[in-house]
Parts: sequence; C-alpha cells; structure tokens
Amino acid sequence: MAFDDRPEPAKRLQIARESAKFSSARAAADFFGWSVDTYHQHENGTRGIGRASARYAKAFRVSEAWLLTGEGQGPGKYKSSYDQKLSQLRLERPDLADTIEAGLERQIESAFERIAESNTRKKQ
Repeated sequence: MAFDDRPEPAKRLQIARESAKFSSARAAADFFGWSVDTYHQHENGTRGIGRASARYAKAFRVSEAWLLTGEGQGPGKYKSSYDQKLSQLRLERPDLADTIEAGLERQIESAFERIAESNTRKKQ
C-alpha cells in the first residue's frame, strides 16, 4: 500500500466524495458544475479546501467541521426521514422495500444524468 502524504482535509474530501457514490473527482465536479482542475487539486492536496469547504460539505452531506478537522458529522452519519422510513419498511416488507429502492435508484440516476447534461450545455 502506498504512503498517502496528502493533507487530512484532502483525504476526507475524497472519502466524502466516494461515500456520495461518485467514482471519480471528475464525476463529482462535472455533476456539481465545479471546475474539474480546482476540485482535483483540492482532493489531491495541492491546494487547500478552506474557501470551498462549505460548498463541498453541503454537496457531500457532511459537516464542514468534519471536512476541515475530522470532528462532526462525517459520511454515513446523515439519516434522512426517507432513510428511516425505508429502514422500517424493510423490517415489515423487505420485498416491497427492495422494489421501491430499485425504482428510486433508477430515477435518481436518471436525474443525475439530466443534470450533468445540463451542466455540460451551460459550459459550452
């Protein structure tokens, strides 16, 4: 395993992105309409994330404090009312919960694709 000497906030930024299910820095930057180069520099640690930390925290659903210091709400700690309801449904009707979750995932992916296309058109 290679030694990772990036600053801790850069490492946490990557963790937050991956927890939000973005496979690459480019995918996240394209989706949110951020500069790919700037975001990549923030994640690889060549530039500090200070001024952009609030934007990244909101996008990846973590606290700004966690991104900057490691304290506070990190990835996976956020549980929406949707998540809570789906968890309860899963206990009572796992088959129905699976069907609903699969349909929602398809709709969300479709929405992400439309947003990415829209962002690409705006940049042109």
